[in-house]
Amino acid sequence: MKKIIWIDVGTHFGQEYSSIFGSNYAFFIHALKRIIGKKILNRGKFVGFKGLRDIISSRARIRKRFDAFYTVFVEANPKIAYTQNIYLDASMVFNLALTDGDEGSPLSITKLYLGDGSELSQGSSVFLEKENVQKSSYVTTLGVSSVTFFSELQAYFEKKFKDYDVILRLNCEGVEDDVIYAAYKSFGKKLKLICGSLKDVEGVKGLESAQRLDKFIKDNRLLFVNFNSGMISWPEAHAAILNLLEENQNPKD
Repeated sequence: MKKIIWIDVGTHFGQEYSSIFGSNYAFFIHALKRIIGKKILNRGKFVGFKGLRDIISSRARIRKRFDAFYTVFVEANPKIAYTQNIYLDASMVFNLALTDGDEGSPLSITKLYLGDGSELSQGSSVFLEKENVQKSSYVTTLGVSSVTFFSELQAYFEKKFKDYDVILRLNCEGVEDDVIYAAYKSFGKKLKLICGSLKDVEGVKGLESAQRLDKFIKDNRLLFVNFNSGMISWPEAHAAILNLLEENQNPKD
């Protein structure tokens, strides 16, 4: 059976993974809170009832093929990776920070600067340029070159699986461009879907880096969809994952 490898870089609390594979109870409680927040308290955003139906439908169909997925969680913050139960669900877990693809040592002891000074922040970054971090507030983690990491991962999967495709889900606070370049260098056309958030590339590295990444994605005809903890991003992201799953079930001649 062809595998879909879900590589999740910047897993944090696993909200995106849980939006599909988390418990039905937690999902419907979350949806109910969003409905109450929008319709009664007029707070936040809600997908609307059609969007909610689409999420429920896609989610149910993907969950039926849970065995088709092999999950790799990459989280830089040990305070999160060692305490959140979601990491028990992954096929592989790496507590490390992916770093620039071609510069410096392939391995380093790295400072992860804490977003807003919180040990459990989802906005922590290896870059001091990120506006919500301070030099004096950090945890220490292992830094691994993105090129090294994906090269080793690709070599491992080539031995483990006869055939596979890759989903790259990422929100890694400024290193998204290096991660995408390295993942494509290793997996090539097997990289079928990139999803997550890319906004931190411009915020940390500037407009030129963000434009270079956009061009790279377009030139290589890579599919990118927004996918974050907000439910409003889930209909499109879930639909893209379901589409890849169905293409693998019914390959074109």
